[in-house]
Amino acid sequence: MEMGVEAGTTTREQADAYLAALSDSRGDMFLNFLTDDLHPRIERDYGTAPSGHGLFGYSYGGLFSLYAWLTNSTFFESIGAGSPGIVNADSQVFARLQAMGDTLPATKLHVTFNDREILGDVAVYQSLAKNAATFLHRLTSRSGSVTSALMHETHVTGLQASFLSYLRTCRAQ
Repeated sequence: MEMGVEAGTTTREQADAYLAALSDSRGDMFLNFLTDDLHPRIERDYGTAPSGHGLFGYSYGGLFSLYAWLTNSTFFESIGAGSPGIVNADSQVFARLQAMGDTLPATKLHVTFNDREILGDVAVYQSLAKNAATFLHRLTSRSGSVTSALMHETHVTGLQASFLSYLRTCRAQ
């Protein structure tokens, strides 16, 4: 957001309003909508399987995927978090992970992030990749079904590679 303010493409008020909206994202309501409202409708209208569901999100969607995994919901068999938008080191995902203790959810988790985020010169993507790596590092000492991959992409080009990595790792039959 600071880059936008400095470049004159975003006002300070717009940047502050955006950040304020992120502090109350209502992820719990969205997760309930997916599992309690949207899924039953899709199942009814299209006859989908009653189990074996997966969730994938990229960027802020990846952050939501981590949130869904951290709720310990058993609705999803696997969750993919592509380049999760953990922009701040004080993100709630770290507090939620710490609160879980040593045991992780049984749901498979696959996290990807992009080398060009780490090695590039865009500060927000460097922070995002650093925080995603920190999150993964905090998982290594615990038991659970967690995999990860480093993509040779930028944040802008990494969506497809991340999704395919998730499919290959968690959804292959």
